[in-house]
Amino acid sequence: MNVAAPVDLLLVEDDLEDALTVERLFAQYQGTNRGAYGGRLDGDVTVEHVDRLASALEALEERSPDVVLLDLMLPDSAGLDTVEAVVEHAPTVPIVVLTGQSEVDVGVEAIRRGAQDYLVKGTLSAELLVRTLRYAIERAHTQYELREQNHHLALLHHFVRTDVRTDASMIMGWSDHLEDRVDRADKPVIERLLEASRHLLDRTDAAAEFLDVLETREHDLEPTDLSLALERKIERVRHETDAEITFRLSGQNPEDEPVFVKATSMLEIAFKHLFENAVIHTDRETPRISVTTAVDDDRVRVAIADDGVGIPDGQKERLVDPTARFDDLSGMGMGLYIVTTLLEEFGADLEIEDNDPRGTIVTVAFDRSNPA
Repeated sequence: MNVAAPVDLLLVEDDLEDALTVERLFAQYQGTNRGAYGGRLDGDVTVEHVDRLASALEALEERSPDVVLLDLMLPDSAGLDTVEAVVEHAPTVPIVVLTGQSEVDVGVEAIRRGAQDYLVKGTLSAELLVRTLRYAIERAHTQYELREQNHHLALLHHFVRTDVRTDASMIMGWSDHLEDRVDRADKPVIERLLEASRHLLDRTDAAAEFLDVLETREHDLEPTDLSLALERKIERVRHETDAEITFRLSGQNPEDEPVFVKATSMLEIAFKHLFENAVIHTDRETPRISVTTAVDDDRVRVAIADDGVGIPDGQKERLVDPTARFDDLSGMGMGLYIVTTLLEEFGADLEIEDNDPRGTIVTVAFDRSNPA
């Protein structure tokens, strides 16, 4: 049987009777519910009791407890200043605030200032006390892991954007420099080197964009100019490829007025990869792409139709299934992975169907939004 690790609790309470009540509730819980949840606080709890903020800060300088149970009204500190002082000294230690019956609003504000939760004196039970502290510890641990992951992502992003891309660009530059300086017999080697370096740059850009997507996930959606995003990407396709691309707007919106949808600044990245996918997967010398935007009161549908090689029915189903993302069977490369991740974040719907007489139609449906 796994034995839960002992929990180190710092109790900051100047009222001796309230402090004894907390310790009694712990004893009561452990006497009747030990091991009930198999998590923190189901084992032994070591309680260090102090009755001043100054004493609490001294204790926090000496060690890092698992959780702080903090009374807001102390002889040397009162109200939200007490929370802020503890957060400043121990930003990674979870804090659960103790409030009086008339201080509930203060407890809510304490969470905004950095506390994990609050408990109201006079309403405590053994189970409520333990459950609240346990969840506070778990949430703080999760938040710490997320901060660490974000830090690692930032380092990886910098590495991809600078070191890897710089080296790849240098390989491509020197290969291009050598192309006209080698014997005819060596030209195929230089051409393969150039092709590989271009591919590496493309993959590096895709990896960097994917890291951008991860870093901007869970950002608030805002009114985003769909018309501008489409126009920029369409113009880029026309400039960088041989594709013939047409654009048509229909529905309840004048052609000279922009259309706004709920998205983020990453909207253009999604269209970039949708257009690239339409251009790449073709056997035509001149790919033809038709973009149609249909607008109604609540939704905007953007249909991107190509005349390429098409997609098998089974693969279509996997491509629109979030659970199959990046599965080997899905046929989803990094570009489409970025697209589906972004569309999920936007709350947009993705449909894939056959075009007539050949090719594929990819339709994305967004929620409309009004600019502020």
